[in-house]
Amino acid sequence: MCIMHEKENKNIVENSFRKLTTAKAIVIAGVLIAVSIIFSRFFFDKNIGLENVAQKVTEQGSNVTLINKVNDKKDYIRGAKNPKVTIVEFSDFGCSFCASFHPTLRDVIEKYPKDVAWVYRHLPYRNNDAALASECVGQHLGNEAFWKYSDILFSQFPNISDDFLVSEAIKLGFKDEETFRECQKSESVSVAVQEDATEARLIGAAGTPHSIIITADGKTFPLRGATPITQLDQMVSILVNNE
Repeated sequence: MCIMHEKENKNIVENSFRKLTTAKAIVIAGVLIAVSIIFSRFFFDKNIGLENVAQKVTEQGSNVTLINKVNDKKDYIRGAKNPKVTIVEFSDFGCSFCASFHPTLRDVIEKYPKDVAWVYRHLPYRNNDAALASECVGQHLGNEAFWKYSDILFSQFPNISDDFLVSEAIKLGFKDEETFRECQKSESVSVAVQEDATEARLIGAAGTPHSIIITADGKTFPLRGATPITQLDQMVSILVNNE
């Protein structure tokens, strides 16, 4: 299983960089291949049920694109208003790799505040309650509150209790527990989370975190796993300066 995905990741990366200059493409491709191989060993054995979706990604290669384009009126976006690079992350508040990757992406945004945007989308394999709770906060309290809430939840991992979800939402602005509970059960919230999760599976996300790096001119680079800050920073730096 791991060998199959290692080959798949390598093919995706190699196809993705054909349109970049040779020197820059070699550097990014080397980083992506190495990181993908390392982290595929952690994910893919645990998510056999999504093999068919992963196969679609293999067939489409680097042409895989988001089904739903980034929309500042719908998405939760952090960072640059007019980014050179956008990182769309499909994540899960119940995922240890996501918890470790969250501060990495935050560091990247802080380093490239005018060049990089970070978009959060839901793929709740393990903690759907937290996904629904965060979506409530986002829909009712706005983008900034969503990001504050997500920071709090990941900092608390793995001890995200139901009471904690409620209390932190109230601190950010929800009137009371009853209002928050009603929100969690609302159709708009459940549909939003499900739409993200469905999109993730259709573009080949077989584990979390799963990210798509998008340049301003539309090039896309799938990134699987909790990439270390040194490697991610190198990739982002090259892509930002390539624009």
